[in-house]
Amino acid sequence: MKSIVFIDIPSPTLFRSPIFGANGALGYFRAEKYIAAVQSAISKRQLHWSFTLDTSESNIDTLIANDVQLLVCAPGLRFMFYRKDFDKRRMVFLTTMEYLNNDVRPVMRKLRELDDGHQKGS
Repeated sequence: MKSIVFIDIPSPTLFRSPIFGANGALGYFRAEKYIAAVQSAISKRQLHWSFTLDTSESNIDTLIANDVQLLVCAPGLRFMFYRKDFDKRRMVFLTTMEYLNNDVRPVMRKLRELDDGHQKGS
């Protein structure tokens, strides 16, 4: 099963603490609701993807080592997440409206792109 990870806090850098994450006002339960909505859409389509909340505190080296195939970032993290060598084509940056409305279309569109690209490459 391929792995999708939801990033809800910025990468730790000097003067930026995970305590002051981008998701502070939106909260943890919002992240769980979004993940559940996407996982439900994945299950309905019988896709072989698993969507989970990041437990690495936005550590890109850990995410790469865990062979994460897709990163989904909460609103506000476009310029606050250090992606290092992670392929930016395997990232989704949600808008505030997509996130608050549990709009699964950006993630499902990206999954379709990745699956189509994988099949063409086979």
